[in-house]
Amino acid sequence: MISIIGAGLAGSETAYQIAKAGIKVTLYEMKPKKYTPAHENPNFAEIVCSNSFKSNLKTNACGLLKEELRILESLLIKCADETSVPAGQALAVDREKYAELVTKKLKEQPNIEIKSEEIRKRHTPKRNNRTK
Repeated sequence: MISIIGAGLAGSETAYQIAKAGIKVTLYEMKPKKYTPAHENPNFAEIVCSNSFKSNLKTNACGLLKEELRILESLLIKCADETSVPAGQALAVDREKYAELVTKKLKEQPNIEIKSEEIRKRHTPKRNNRTK
C-alpha cells in the first residue's frame, strides 16, 4: 500500500499510474473539506493558472513530451485531450470539465482509496546524528 498526499496534477497522475500497475494506493486530498486561497473547485487536478498545456506540436519539446505521455497512457494527457478547447497549436482545456474527468477516473480506479482529509506535518524532535 502506497500513500500519496495531494490530488493535484502530480499526485493524481502518480496515484493513477501506481494503481494501474496493480498496487493499492491511498490518495489523501483535503478538498472539499479545506481549500487553499488559490483553489475553489472540489475536484482533483484543479488548474488555477492558465488552462493551456502549451504547444501540441511534435516538433518542439512541449509537444514531444505530450506525445510520449500519450504513449505511456498518462491520465492527465488523456483527460486533457478529452476536454480540450480550441487554442491554435496548443493543448488547452476546459478547466471545470478537466478536473471533473480526472476526479471521475480516479474514483473509478479500484486500486485507489480516496480519503478526504488534511495531512499535517507532525513536529518531530531533531535527532543528534553525530557518530560516536
